[in-house]
Amino acid sequence: MSIRGFKTLAGLGLTASVFAGAAEIWTTPQGFLKAALANNAKSETVGAGVEVSFAIGARRFTGLIGADNHVAQIKTWIDTPVLGDTLIETHFSGYKDFGGLSFPAEIHRSEGGHEILHVSVASAKANGAVDIAVPANVASAPAPVVTVASEKLADGVFYLTGGTHHSLAVEEKDHVVLIEAPLSEQRSIALIQKIGEVIPGKPVKYVVNSHVHFDHSGGLRTFVDAGATIVTQDISKAYYEKAWAAPHTLRPDRLAASKKAAKFETYEHKHALGDLHAIEIHHIAGSGHSDDLALVYLPKEKLVIEADAYTPAAVGAPPPATPNPFSVNLYDNIQKLGLDVERIAGLHGRVASVDELRAAIGLKKAASN
Repeated sequence: MSIRGFKTLAGLGLTASVFAGAAEIWTTPQGFLKAALANNAKSETVGAGVEVSFAIGARRFTGLIGADNHVAQIKTWIDTPVLGDTLIETHFSGYKDFGGLSFPAEIHRSEGGHEILHVSVASAKANGAVDIAVPANVASAPAPVVTVASEKLADGVFYLTGGTHHSLAVEEKDHVVLIEAPLSEQRSIALIQKIGEVIPGKPVKYVVNSHVHFDHSGGLRTFVDAGATIVTQDISKAYYEKAWAAPHTLRPDRLAASKKAAKFETYEHKHALGDLHAIEIHHIAGSGHSDDLALVYLPKEKLVIEADAYTPAAVGAPPPATPNPFSVNLYDNIQKLGLDVERIAGLHGRVASVDELRAAIGLKKAASN
């Protein structure tokens, strides 16, 4: 990509995905140097090397050029809904001459202090010069609108869908219990609006978290700001407290502004909530998906709510050739806990019958009484 191409990308109001793709180029040795030239980089001597830094919008990039004049390290920071300002650090070593192109033979990348990539380069070839223009329809594309749909599963029980990740709201005497706040603040704001429509005049007092994975916990901070108590497993509390104390300067959210302290109710194996509706929360023992994975059970409605253990397939789809072990484990837990279940509301997918779960794991339909 030419330097003019870098300037063009940097100057546009790009969608997050397009900018992220460009940032991948800027965190390669050649891409970093070209972006530094195009964005008025500053440099200073650090030990035997030189540190080079520049910014593109709110995104900062810092690179270390070693005594051998090779880029040894590049740092940049991204926003994540859970961790806030998150360091992405890439190290380059073992530079070789690949047919006239000097390129690292080893690349290591970490995110938030955890290695996420290790590449051993066997060969590398320079591409011809290109000048990529961002298509007008891409550059001007509006941000996707987050929408939440509501399906009434029982009196005071609403399945909140509209996208890849779902939630479920349960109406109590003077408040709402929300099961799952996934993805992001944008999703949580849309959830708050929809809950206000279907259960008006009652605040969300409790948010039950199925597990710590980012896609299922990314919206929790918004409800901390709203004053809700987060219901999660004992082993997850310290993690959230540490994660939510991190700065959120790249994309400040509501909690970054209010700085409210999180309120928790935690449990090890089982927890109970509810006054109009009995709500049981159970640890899913033995799951290989997450150590803190939980299911929620509404006894009166004979309904289980769960994430990532069983994702119901489309209606009429044949059962998988090989049962998903997470689904087998979920069914085993339901049996061991003695839960009388008729339906399962997947926090991915749809609402399915327990017989569909049985079929998905290779069991016959339960005999009727």
